[in-house]
Amino acid sequence: MAVAQDNKVEFVSVILKNNSFLLKKVTIISYAPNETGNGTQGYWLLPGGTKQLKFKVGTKLYLANRKQVGTVMTGKRIDADEPFLTVTKDDNNQTFKF
Repeated sequence: MAVAQDNKVEFVSVILKNNSFLLKKVTIISYAPNETGNGTQGYWLLPGGTKQLKFKVGTKLYLANRKQVGTVMTGKRIDADEPFLTVTKDDNNQTFKF
């Protein structure tokens, strides 16, 4: 008897909010479970502006500074650093201010 495995990947929507009165650039570096590389996304957010993103449960998110971006761009990893957020099911539709 063959049994099919449930390989459903669960995604969670998180909202980033610029909690400043100034225009801000944010660079998100992500490490998803069972993936070898990283994701790097950069956004400019207006004061009070938001950006909704979707990630797999278990993904480590970094609000990267210039040094971390430089490290990743050379092919090295930063996932030994403390993440801003490790995505859980409970984070779905939550807003995170920076």
